[in-house]
Amino acid sequence: MADPAAGPPRRIFFATPGFEEALAAELLPAEPGQPPLWRPSSGPAAPDQPGLVMYDEPPDAGETGQALPPLDPIFARQQMPRARSVTGGSVAALAEACYAAVEGTIDRVGLTVGPVAPDGRPSGVFTILAAVPTGADPKLASRANLVVERTLALLQQRRRRAARTFVPPSDAARAFGEVRVLVQLLLVARDQGYVSSAPPRALPRGGWDLAPWPAGAAPIVEDRRPPSRAYRKLEEAFRWMADEPRPGELCVDLGAAPGGWTHGALARGARVIAIDRAPLAPSLRHHPNLQTMAGNAFTYAPPARADWLLSDIVCEPARALELVGRWIERDLCRKLVVTVKFKGRESYGMLVEARALLERAGWARARIKHLQHNKNEVTIMAAREGARPRESAPRGGRAGTRERGGKLL
Repeated sequence: MADPAAGPPRRIFFATPGFEEALAAELLPAEPGQPPLWRPSSGPAAPDQPGLVMYDEPPDAGETGQALPPLDPIFARQQMPRARSVTGGSVAALAEACYAAVEGTIDRVGLTVGPVAPDGRPSGVFTILAAVPTGADPKLASRANLVVERTLALLQQRRRRAARTFVPPSDAARAFGEVRVLVQLLLVARDQGYVSSAPPRALPRGGWDLAPWPAGAAPIVEDRRPPSRAYRKLEEAFRWMADEPRPGELCVDLGAAPGGWTHGALARGARVIAIDRAPLAPSLRHHPNLQTMAGNAFTYAPPARADWLLSDIVCEPARALELVGRWIERDLCRKLVVTVKFKGRESYGMLVEARALLERAGWARARIKHLQHNKNEVTIMAAREGARPRESAPRGGRAGTRERGGKLL
């Protein structure tokens, strides 16, 4: 049932444990003396869980939070607008509470969809994600999935027409622009959770304010072949961009050694110019699409405009931003993925400058995110042109690989 002591609807943000304060600082008013829009929630319904940051939803946010501009915090990978507390001593009771919380929204989706597609499916869809706090017992994750399955069964029994608009999360992630409503369940204990139903909203510089994966954890293929684990950051960035290098495209990898990011580009059939004074791993050195140069990554310029700039250089944040600015201003690439690394937490204020740099550039797509596989660093993802129509699927399928990340129902 809905928790009568839960109070007003909440906005729940998912961050990496240890970066909750960085997220909270992002949500403070931009101007000194301004009243805060977001006030931390308190009381028995507020979860005290690593990586979860909860605020009271502003009273003028609207029924699904749409009255406010869409949010895209750097240190939050997912958010649950207007989340309501639900309780229940069993899977069935929790499912009934979830159903009661979302049936109205889902019913409206079913009644307002556009023309039916040739295969008989409505053109507007909804999907449901299940999440648990970082580090939770796997049994809690299994229970969350059971609650979602039971909630969907109730919708199919009682709201048949609307339920026809459901698509599995894995399908919805590949065409997220067609999703009218994203339902999310966060289970924080066996008998307590939060449920949110809201439309994903387009961001000014591409992407959506809601992520298509549980807790914003993009599924990444575990691969033993790259010479470093840094490849995970690049794969995750490609998922967030819904884009990746195509065969024959030119990628410049600055500070490439030992070659984790170079491997990812070569595996997609791209050509790579790898710049580093250190050698790449032996497994990569003789690849026919690879050119290596022992040069200065901060002064290098490609002979012609590259399709992708890739950079995971260990350097001061100011130098990383200077590098990004130079490549943008001199039109040296069409797309880029660059990490900005920090020592301590004192330099996070530079991210305001980073966002301003991307805004001045006027590129069609530009985001900065603290990704699941980032440490004390963030990833800048940008593209001069508009988005591709569909999200790229995770690569894999060969021996020695397995998928990691948020579990898709």
